[in-house]
Amino acid sequence: MAGSKAEPLRAEGRLALLSAGTAERRAAARPEVEALAREVDWSQLAGLLQAHKLLTTLGPRILDLAGSPDPAFAGLVDRRLEAGRQHGSFLQLVGSRVTTMLEAEGISVAPLKGPKLSEALYGDPGRRLSNDIDLLVDPDRLADAVEVICGLGYERPTDFVYRNGLPLLHFALVHPRNELPPVELHWRVHWYEGRFARELLLPPIGASGADWRPAPAAELVELLLFYARDGFVGLRLAADIGAWWDTRGDDLQDGETQDILVSYPGLARPLATSLQVSERIVGLPGARVLGAAPKLGFRDRLATRMADPVPMVPASQQHADMGFIDGLLTPTRDLPKFARRQIFIPAGVFREYAKHEDFRARSSFDYAIRVLARYGLAGLRALRRPVYA
Repeated sequence: MAGSKAEPLRAEGRLALLSAGTAERRAAARPEVEALAREVDWSQLAGLLQAHKLLTTLGPRILDLAGSPDPAFAGLVDRRLEAGRQHGSFLQLVGSRVTTMLEAEGISVAPLKGPKLSEALYGDPGRRLSNDIDLLVDPDRLADAVEVICGLGYERPTDFVYRNGLPLLHFALVHPRNELPPVELHWRVHWYEGRFARELLLPPIGASGADWRPAPAAELVELLLFYARDGFVGLRLAADIGAWWDTRGDDLQDGETQDILVSYPGLARPLATSLQVSERIVGLPGARVLGAAPKLGFRDRLATRMADPVPMVPASQQHADMGFIDGLLTPTRDLPKFARRQIFIPAGVFREYAKHEDFRARSSFDYAIRVLARYGLAGLRALRRPVYA
């Protein structure tokens, strides 16, 4: 949004935003970070980062950039990192066991996010906190994968299943008494098509998912799609994208990303929009990723305005913002699918939502009215919101 003037964040939010950038952006921001470190409230900064699950991700960077950080803040970061490493090792152990069992049944599987991504991007399994194990499997074998996981004592998933026999995005399986971490079995990573994850993110037949890593362009597209799917809210996914560029950007070959856009046209709009947001928020060099930047339409530009790196609105409104951005990025021909996905939800999905303690809608119609009202608020806020950079 050329010419937009960004409203300055409070010192704590600004410090978090700068620390999430690529190495090049962080280096350029060092003088500003050192100045912010002299005025920041370190206890408020710690609270902000913990609330957004960023203390272990951005805390070490802030310690490196700040020059003379608060000793209490430094001690808290160290303790949380050690706890994160222990929990990450536990997730890796269980995830490795599950992956081995799936592969023994001939099911192609690859880890998504989690400790493996943390280690790849940050060099430490404790930097990127996770509470569950996310696995991508071949959609044709999704039901078989559920049976394998249930063999470990997990309860059967209750996710709504559509006519094609698949859930919207994944099956979530929980273990009785939480003796093992939850497992989410994904068959795709975004809403708008179903081939990309299957064809580019799963290992080839006979390869081990534990050792598999997608080609650079496919992995970057995966992260950009995660960011778009989560409505450009917060800095967790944005920081991942910046860290990816630092560690693997030199491996990206000219034309790789463009080839993905040609092969999977349904991803073009969310990918181009996510790329522009990532360039502004963390300094991802869009021209080096995609060449000439695609021209964004009105809905795409509105979605970029809604990027909220340090959200201060309630979780319910954040969720509504994510849904609204989904609608903005949905291809026009697929808007009826968006409406069924986010607004006029199936009765089975409503019953699942109604199990949550903070759910207030009395019926599917009431739910739709509430969602539309929040979308209205999201749109008004977007039009008035400054563009953070």
